[in-house]
Amino acid sequence: MSLHEDVISDASIAMMRRVLSKECARRRINPDSIKGEDLAHVIMHAFRSGMTEECELTVLVRNLVD
Repeated sequence: MSLHEDVISDASIAMMRRVLSKECARRRINPDSIKGEDLAHVIMHAFRSGMTEECELTVLVRNLVD
């Protein structure tokens, strides 16, 4: 895998931030908290594993148990 294949577009980063922000608001947690960071890691891992649609990521994080 080359460096260029590993680059995530600005649009994708913005989309993942939206998913994180909405889920943190729903859970009433700060995105910079440990739980917020854990959600961010889940979102990023899922994205890199091929789950690249906003609705897919939203469903994923909403189905996670605290």
